[in-house]
Amino acid sequence: MSIHRVESLELRPVSPAETVINSSTGTDDDEHVEILPAVADPSVAAAGLRCTASSIKVPAGSRTTKDDMTEPRQPAAVLPGRVDGGLNAWLAIISSFLIHFASFGVQYSFGVFQERYQNVDYPNASPSVLSLIGALGPSTMFVSGGLFVGHLAERLHFRTVILTGSLLIATGLFLASFATQVWQLLLTQGILFGLGCAMVYFPCAALPSQWWVKHQSFASGTAVAGAGAGPLVYSLVLSAALLSLGTKWTLLTMAGITLALLLVATALVRTRIPVRKRVVRGSIWSSLRDAKFRYLFLGRLFIPFSYLVPFFYLPSYVASVTPHPPSFAALLLMLINVMSLAGRIVGGWLADRLGAVNMYTLSVLLAGLSILVLWLPAGASQPLLILFALTFGTFAGGYIALTPPMVGQLFGVASIPSMMGTVSLATAVGNLAGAPLAGALVSAALR
Repeated sequence: MSIHRVESLELRPVSPAETVINSSTGTDDDEHVEILPAVADPSVAAAGLRCTASSIKVPAGSRTTKDDMTEPRQPAAVLPGRVDGGLNAWLAIISSFLIHFASFGVQYSFGVFQERYQNVDYPNASPSVLSLIGALGPSTMFVSGGLFVGHLAERLHFRTVILTGSLLIATGLFLASFATQVWQLLLTQGILFGLGCAMVYFPCAALPSQWWVKHQSFASGTAVAGAGAGPLVYSLVLSAALLSLGTKWTLLTMAGITLALLLVATALVRTRIPVRKRVVRGSIWSSLRDAKFRYLFLGRLFIPFSYLVPFFYLPSYVASVTPHPPSFAALLLMLINVMSLAGRIVGGWLADRLGAVNMYTLSVLLAGLSILVLWLPAGASQPLLILFALTFGTFAGGYIALTPPMVGQLFGVASIPSMMGTVSLATAVGNLAGAPLAGALVSAALR
């Protein structure tokens, strides 16, 4: 382990009885940047402030340079600005909520488009190819996040990155409205839309953690609840719009509404952590030397293989396996999104008490079990399908909501965009392969 020493002064009010304990959870392979206290001025002591020492953890293999050492590296709790309350803290939640609402509202409502494309617009296309349109969005989001967007969000102001992504999202949906072939939808509603989602998602996911410390998981869960509320509203609106307006005008309308929401969210963005001159984190290979990162990376590799399947295939399942009307499929998607919204907020509240890592693990485990225990044997049973939607929605929300505070807990708040981006490379594999594999299984089963 190597030590880099930098003199810095951290000022915070303390009680006479308080003892400041300095600790680290890093491994012997980690490097640490120690921020040593400077000599306090007598006026500082008179004001009831005290110098304390702290450390900033840097993964083994990262490239730390002189420029990195001159950048401000204060822990989140001592940066300027009021935390755990105040106007900027609540604006961070509102802005992040709106971005999650708009971007994930479109993504997780793709099941409505899948059914429309399959039955009306492209009846000769295979389900696996059509599902690839919806899978390319999140896959592009996570791949580009790992390759450059996560690091870009630490090098540029959040507002700049989010504004660029907002325009890309609207452009992708706008161009998709003029598509006449499936490959055109793959490029527009898939890749271009996904790139825009990456540029709005990684900054907004990190934003609440900059302004909330004690209640970080609850703040993040409340913000990410937009990813539950968005699909709920979008799926209902899209189902009605596709019947009355058709595919083209539904896409155009959705592009306009989504852009308006994202522009409002962009205007509300306020950041607290300074923009970095360069990113301290090393490559994915150096990060893999950290055991915590390896476990997180493997988990994010396998979870998405099944996570998006209910969102994409419940409408098709209801139409082909059960005698129930399409309205029942819309009800199931609505229940998943309603419970996901509630699960994200409650899960964040519990994570502040039980630990973000513990709640994340429990949420993923129970969401997976609900598919195996409830959906698999459900058949055409309405009660079982409703119970599955309620259970899966409740626990699936933790997969999205608890990722930012968990990454912040493990690797530091300032590094949330880049570390989430690096981990998202694994997520992209499951997102890209999971839905098409499920579509291939459906096609084989129906032969």
